[in-house]
Amino acid sequence: MNNLFLVEPRREYQKSFENYVLAYKRKNDIHYLHMYKKGLEDFHGYLNYLNNLSRGIEIPEGWVRTSTFWLIDNDEVVGVVRVRHEDVSTDGHIGYDISPSYRNKGYGTQILKLALDKAEEIGIKEAIVTCNIDNIASRKIIEKNNGKLLGTIFDEEENENLYKYSITLIAN
Repeated sequence: MNNLFLVEPRREYQKSFENYVLAYKRKNDIHYLHMYKKGLEDFHGYLNYLNNLSRGIEIPEGWVRTSTFWLIDNDEVVGVVRVRHEDVSTDGHIGYDISPSYRNKGYGTQILKLALDKAEEIGIKEAIVTCNIDNIASRKIIEKNNGKLLGTIFDEEENENLYKYSITLIAN
């Protein structure tokens, strides 16, 4: 895990990304499988979609400009992180996930740390990150990255309570 880095999604990692998505299928994780399914069906189209989203082109209604990065370790996609250029109500600035095959190995802490650098490059001064109140692993990841708990919020769309954290990136 010494050589971890984030890359914008690209063709050279197609097979690895497909394996990433299939790990969710094997776990019967419908949420993430649905999120990445287009990458299995039309990889080139999926890359174009992500590229457009990061440039602010053809953004779906209710969404904001979002840059997606893949966490790479030994030429394998082990995680995905989305950095939203604006705070989105219950989603915050940053959303991330680690392949079920790579969980509980410290990748979550590292992906958020690297994503915070990307958020700072975008110009975000105070990153908002949320997680389900039952997701103890995500809470620990956020807190290891200096997340300060702001309180709880309710996500009506997902019908769940979330913890809302703030992480200062640039001193005011």
